[in-house]
Amino acid sequence: MIHIIVYFVLLALTCGYSLAAGGQPERLASIALAIAVVATYFLPFDPSGSFRSVEVAELLIDLALLLAFVAISAFANRFWPTWLAALHLVSVGIHGVKGYEPDLLPTIYAAAIGKSQYGLLMILAAGVYRHTARIARYGKDKDWSWGAV
Repeated sequence: MIHIIVYFVLLALTCGYSLAAGGQPERLASIALAIAVVATYFLPFDPSGSFRSVEVAELLIDLALLLAFVAISAFANRFWPTWLAALHLVSVGIHGVKGYEPDLLPTIYAAAIGKSQYGLLMILAAGVYRHTARIARYGKDKDWSWGAV
């Protein structure tokens, strides 16, 4: 249970940092991530059958989040969203592994999905830090790959 509290604290700190100091891509990524985490948190939980088969609702949330990250990556004038999408693709792939190999231990399935989320927070925080560094150095930072600053 403590790991859930730690994750939510880190999520709140990272998203707060992103919303306060990030550009539009950082803010959008943090909002998408927060929505996905809240949606996942409110999924019905069945301790007897949890992670014994592919968690379809969680897979759909992860696919929607992946789509958001890919869209941000496609249009942002940043490199970090590509890393964010790639790391999250690993989480989505874990669902495929469970579908292909139903004997995968439920604890391994759950841990593989959950632990990769910490990497998303680190990448997002690094993206915000780099954005603020560019603002401090150059006075501006173009958010998207089109249009003016």
